[in-house]
Amino acid sequence: MFDRREGARAPSLKRGIMQQPVILGLGVFSHDSGIAILQGGKILFAAEQERFDRVKHSRAFPYEAIDAGIEFLGMSFSDIDHIVINYDTTLLLTMYISYIWRYLPKSLNMLFDRRRYENAWKSGNLRNKIISRYKCNRNLKWHSVPHHLAHAASAFYCSGFESSAILTSDALGEFDSVLMAKGEGLRINAPDRIMFPHSIGAVYSAVTDHLGFSIYEGEGKVMGLAAYGNENPIFDMSDLVKYLPDGRYEIRPEYFSFPYLPWVHENWVSKKFLNRFGKKREKKEPLLQKHADIARGLQNLADKVFVHLTHGIAKKTSEKNLCYAGGVALNGYSNTRALSDGIFEKMFIQPAANDGGTALGAALYHAHNNLGCPREQGEFSPYLGPSFSGRDCEKAFSGAGISYSQPQNLCKEAAARLARGRIMGWFRGKMEVGPRALGNRSILTDPRFAATKDHLNNAVKKRESFRPFAPVVPLHRASEFFEMPADSSPYMLLIMKVRPEWQEKLRAVTHVDGTARVQTIDRNIDPLFTSLLEEFEKLCGIPVLLNTSFNGPGEPIVCSPEEAVKTFLNTGMDDLVLESLISEISRTNR
Repeated sequence: MFDRREGARAPSLKRGIMQQPVILGLGVFSHDSGIAILQGGKILFAAEQERFDRVKHSRAFPYEAIDAGIEFLGMSFSDIDHIVINYDTTLLLTMYISYIWRYLPKSLNMLFDRRRYENAWKSGNLRNKIISRYKCNRNLKWHSVPHHLAHAASAFYCSGFESSAILTSDALGEFDSVLMAKGEGLRINAPDRIMFPHSIGAVYSAVTDHLGFSIYEGEGKVMGLAAYGNENPIFDMSDLVKYLPDGRYEIRPEYFSFPYLPWVHENWVSKKFLNRFGKKREKKEPLLQKHADIARGLQNLADKVFVHLTHGIAKKTSEKNLCYAGGVALNGYSNTRALSDGIFEKMFIQPAANDGGTALGAALYHAHNNLGCPREQGEFSPYLGPSFSGRDCEKAFSGAGISYSQPQNLCKEAAARLARGRIMGWFRGKMEVGPRALGNRSILTDPRFAATKDHLNNAVKKRESFRPFAPVVPLHRASEFFEMPADSSPYMLLIMKVRPEWQEKLRAVTHVDGTARVQTIDRNIDPLFTSLLEEFEKLCGIPVLLNTSFNGPGEPIVCSPEEAVKTFLNTGMDDLVLESLISEISRTNR
């Protein structure tokens, strides 16, 4: 089924000269569950469970992801020496009880949030379930890494920095919301934490819920909506956070209900918040200007908090590099604001910054910090999932009754179709890890026309019309079109200004505020994609394409050729590339 030509693991690989241990990292007990498989410090495979069970942000235990990784690498479960989990469930439970005690009587209802206890119970039974399913050795070594430390490791050990400040930020881990530390060589040292409820991640989710979007999914929508907002003093949220020395901060909990209630309730905000900012928008209600203004106020607050954090950790560590992960690290506006501030010279943001990356981080922390395995050299590659053979692609096309060809020059043929305004599914190589499609599971099209954006949102992706699309551009050409705050932006995690002279010529990827979430492509890393951009430039005058994730409405990014074909047929795209094959033209151009 899988193509093992690149990155494949022969059955004898484990027993090489160095006898490097095989480590399985598990991201569990939260949204975006996933796995990672390492041999020593070398990453062999990483993927989210959602790509296999086809449930977006899947919380399921990642059995299917484990099975896919084992099959792709040509190994058996018995080859695994260590299993590492991305939570310390004992710490989670003790901190939870301590938190309830601290905030009594307001927190009394939290005693009845059974999920906290279930996670501890599941952890205790996890070993028996794994042993039963995989018939594995009972001497298998089991470990756990605290959640934010797993986030931190996912960033630092993939950064290529020998030393760095490390920052993580999300809603909460065991019961911390921010971790500040320093990485040196194989070690992550002196972690300091900001404890829940003082969490800008939880505040962002609370306002996301207030605006009628789903938490853990709608935060990106709110970020896009913020660009339509005005600097309205009525919706200024700057006083919802108190700034303390050394980068620390506290939220004003009286504005929120999440600090004291189980996270299964109607409102994440309090009556005081509602009295000040207005009633909650229900999901089917229209979006008004005031909703965009609220989103703008929230984004301004998030930017300010992140800059405050970066100044604090820079002072603590005296480092010039920053590694960053956690769900809040997906906020491109805040990332760019902090980088442009100049307090750090370089910033590495883990592309799998959400909880899906903690499986990788937990495994890396155990490999390097605990076992002393050497770190991999070179730039981190997010292409860590399965790839598929040409035969798999042929079967997928034939099984759906789609005619296809294998052009002598794939990039030239694909660029010619894209130059005609056609929408193309682009499927090749190893699947990306993380929430962004970075060129291996992408939908591509011409970036020049506003109507293209509207058609993609309305007819293909079937999503809100205000949501922007990202451009992809060769690294050495990026500064011609965009005001680059960094040397590169390979993971779509920075939002930068489109140069004024190009905004009208790149209308499909220029957001209402004149910005774009840019992806840069390095020829040395991805020569084929670079060639596609160059062929498009020969026809249209610009080496830029619109790049969005290859998925239909409400679906995860596609994993297999069969899923690519299904999404291609269901969404009304014009063309499909599967590895070296391209569908024959049978759909009329729009």
